[in-house]
Amino acid sequence: MYARKPILLSISVVTLLFFSCQEKKADFFERDAKEYTATYCPQPLGDGVTTLDSIVFDKEGVGTLKMFYSLVLTDEERENMMNKLGELGDANLSTLRSSVILAKHKEAGVNFNYIYIDKNRKEKIAEYNFTKEDYK
Repeated sequence: MYARKPILLSISVVTLLFFSCQEKKADFFERDAKEYTATYCPQPLGDGVTTLDSIVFDKEGVGTLKMFYSLVLTDEERENMMNKLGELGDANLSTLRSSVILAKHKEAGVNFNYIYIDKNRKEKIAEYNFTKEDYK
């Protein structure tokens, strides 16, 4: 009977530590995204078309790192882009899988959300969502 109390206490402490560590990671990811956005965004990506506008970490559930991109496209470039949305999604997933910068996020099982907006038309062009099962 007395052995149960230390076991229950140990389980409670471990559970509390686990959830407090998770919260700290989520808080870190949120702060890191805000600081990156404040320091580096908007960030042109060098292709003359794409700009990383902001990064936001949503702490709900396992958490989602949301990356917002704007694209400045001519009508011809937009049509070409619309025909290659599958390739863009594949490229995002490939980059995510090999990213060392996002290693802590991936270890934590965070979801990743890439959102592309046509800057001229103010319309969403594409959105890609990746979970732990996708990028492992």
